[in-house]
Amino acid sequence: MNLLHVCCAPDLVSSVLRREELKHSMLLFYNPNIYPEEEFFKRYHAFRRVCQEMGVECPEPDYSPEDFSAIHDSFEDEPEGGMRCTKCIELRLRKAAETAKSLGAKSFSTTLLASPQKPIYLICQIGQKVSESFDLEFISENLRLERGKLNQFLGNVYVQNYCGCKSSLNEIVQTREIKKRRDKEALERDFSCFADLWRFRGAVISRSSIPVEEVSVLKELITLIKPCALLDDVEDVSLQGKRWLKTGSYNCRIIREKK
Repeated sequence: MNLLHVCCAPDLVSSVLRREELKHSMLLFYNPNIYPEEEFFKRYHAFRRVCQEMGVECPEPDYSPEDFSAIHDSFEDEPEGGMRCTKCIELRLRKAAETAKSLGAKSFSTTLLASPQKPIYLICQIGQKVSESFDLEFISENLRLERGKLNQFLGNVYVQNYCGCKSSLNEIVQTREIKKRRDKEALERDFSCFADLWRFRGAVISRSSIPVEEVSVLKELITLIKPCALLDDVEDVSLQGKRWLKTGSYNCRIIREKK
């Protein structure tokens, strides 16, 4: 019997697709690092939905931020990927091992091994150390699935955009603000005649609103404006048959008016 610690729904899907037998594991959704509480339950409900679709038993939610508070307070100013993250991984894997041992499981693993943001070698190192303390086997391997393939299976399942803790949320908000400011400055500097298009940041922008012919220029503008979608209202030949406008650093969804 194996116990699988689940950090989030997308990584559970990736893990099971990479190693199908993990589907038959006992599941543990223990993530006291997630902040705020609303975000915890967003991720839990996504996890529950995936469990239902896979036909596996979903454990009840256990939101216990107090388990992580001492770690966060001690390493609050550490950058993402630093000691705070190491201690967080160790906390969750130790809980997984304790639970596995109490339930009579012989091994345990974690969907953190599917996370594109976490170093696999570190997770394996911590998992191996913890497993020795509990006389268990830690199943360690790369459970990452190529993002394009994974998205085909996720559908409308909620996908989080930050790791989980308050510090990681603050860090990504700050990073976004810096990128936003730089994009606006570049638009005003390099494409001053299109500066008014900034109002479409995060919104749908129509192709007719961008009076340029070269696709390369269109891509540069889309990269800076970052609309949520590009409405092809002029039936641009260069966009025919495409669902996405890929700029290299930003992929913009292409939508079309229904006829």
